[in-house]
Amino acid sequence: MDDYFDIVTLPQVASDQASDYDDGIFSESASSYRTMSTLQSREVADYFRSICGFTYPADENVPLVFPADATADRLDVLLHVMVRLCLGGENVPHAIDVMLREGGVSRDGTGAKVLDVVTNSGTWVNEMAGTYSTATFVTLDSKPLIPHKPHARIEFQVYDFYAGLMEADNTFDLVHVRQGVLATKDFNFLLRELHRVLKPNGYIMITELPFDTYEGTTHRVPIHSATNIAQGIIFAYEMCAAQGVDTNAWKDMAVRLAPDHPLWGNPGARDPNPDPASRVSAVQSVRGFRDISLNFIPVPMGTWHFDESQQILGGLMRLWGFHQSQSSLPVVLQRGMEENEARVFIENLLQEVTEVDQYRAYMEFQIWLARKI
Repeated sequence: MDDYFDIVTLPQVASDQASDYDDGIFSESASSYRTMSTLQSREVADYFRSICGFTYPADENVPLVFPADATADRLDVLLHVMVRLCLGGENVPHAIDVMLREGGVSRDGTGAKVLDVVTNSGTWVNEMAGTYSTATFVTLDSKPLIPHKPHARIEFQVYDFYAGLMEADNTFDLVHVRQGVLATKDFNFLLRELHRVLKPNGYIMITELPFDTYEGTTHRVPIHSATNIAQGIIFAYEMCAAQGVDTNAWKDMAVRLAPDHPLWGNPGARDPNPDPASRVSAVQSVRGFRDISLNFIPVPMGTWHFDESQQILGGLMRLWGFHQSQSSLPVVLQRGMEENEARVFIENLLQEVTEVDQYRAYMEFQIWLARKI
């Protein structure tokens, strides 16, 4: 089982960053400038509503999966740090790095255009703008999670993007999506829109962290010894189903990206023996993606792994899981539990997360990379 984890030496800067976030990120004094209270805007307040004491997007078309508050901002930063460590300290794979440094897919030196969905804390897009000085960025969210510092090459946009992207066809060299499945009730429509605004041969990078948690030394055994964690995962999937979230995308994303999937409407899709006329038409107007790859990156939950790099990642994952679990009261209440019973369940869940090392538990990042046909 230990061979399943890639043993990498964390870049010193990224390792130091991980250490900084390990505890202080959730202190009362941490990142005070990031809280919504600094905005002082009635317009911003209209984007949010309170449910069971937690802040959620007001738009009923946005799934109510995780709260949208100061803790959500910090959890997004923490998630970003973990993804970056999994990528060897980088924000994008090597092929995308080369494309961005060469000015985009056309390599004409004019500078690449990048679309980021969704903004959340804005950490990824700000780091990318600092790394690629000729690239310009549009970052999109359905709610203003925090006030963002203006940047000459970053355009921060907030609107109901699930209804359609306000961008022209064939605009971007790279589309970056993180936790996009949980951001919409119609992920297939979002995929089609992302495809539309991406240039031919442009890259799409999708990073997701499904709820699934595994345990033990056998590959991909769903966690069962930690009964509250196992039950919490069931609750999370049931809540997503009730909210209309398409979590099946985590299982078949690569199939959906392929041009023979029905969502692209290509002539002869799923037809093993198309007639010659259909075959010619398909070549001329095919939509979808090519060179599709999926990278599973297991991350320990806790510090049980023998390798120090994995222990750092595991400590961050446990911290992330603990604070996500703290905000799960509305999810549990949707199960019809009485509030007192729900609070007891969450207390037991948090205790299991705190003691998770004994289960040798882990989760998996999934990163898809593809190019538009």
